[in-house]
Amino acid sequence: MKSTCCRLLLLFGCVLLLAGIGFAGPCPSTTYDNYLGSGFSCGTDDKTFANFSYQSTSNPPGFSVPAGSVSVQPITTVGNPGFRFSAGWMASNASGILAVDSLIGYDVTVNPGGALITDVSLGIGGVGFAGTGSVFVDETVCLGAMLPSCTGGQFEQLSVYDYSGGTKLFDELSFAGVSFVDVEKDIEINAGTDGTARLSLVTNQFSESTTPEPGSIVLFGSGVLGLAGLLRRKLSL
Repeated sequence: MKSTCCRLLLLFGCVLLLAGIGFAGPCPSTTYDNYLGSGFSCGTDDKTFANFSYQSTSNPPGFSVPAGSVSVQPITTVGNPGFRFSAGWMASNASGILAVDSLIGYDVTVNPGGALITDVSLGIGGVGFAGTGSVFVDETVCLGAMLPSCTGGQFEQLSVYDYSGGTKLFDELSFAGVSFVDVEKDIEINAGTDGTARLSLVTNQFSESTTPEPGSIVLFGSGVLGLAGLLRRKLSL
């Protein structure tokens, strides 16, 4: 009887563990080119990140920022996971690099048993400009569906910037809890007619509610009750 109880307790522990984690491996600290490719996904906290994409252009051509030059650092804060993207985005009339543009995209899914996403934040650091230079990072967010159409979902926008018209280094969006978010960041660095601009850090985080998905609660509760009933039957033998 003792060995049977141990096996049942081990099975119960596995149910508890699987209820709070996803199936993807941990998101690595590496360059962004390692995140690209069909089928790649990774996990941080109780969220899975997938469908990574990247494009970069420049004016004149030949000075875009390649994915291999963008460093990725997962943010593993419990309840507020995300990423830090670091690169040497810059433009200046003196260098002849008049503009650089980079697009970063991916989606976030709540793992079974995880807490719904209720907040998205966008921030920049290592930023500056002179003269007519400007830095803009605009993020399009689709809550509950996929970009670009966002069919069945809800479009939202975040924006941060640094230029002669003002400075905004952080933006945040709160909403009713969803289990899926698709995002695309547009990083725009411009020298203008006579200026410089630079950016080295972009952060993106996804805060969550403290209440797991209702469907996950039902599924988890059913599993626990089933194991409890099995345990009682074994102990009564």
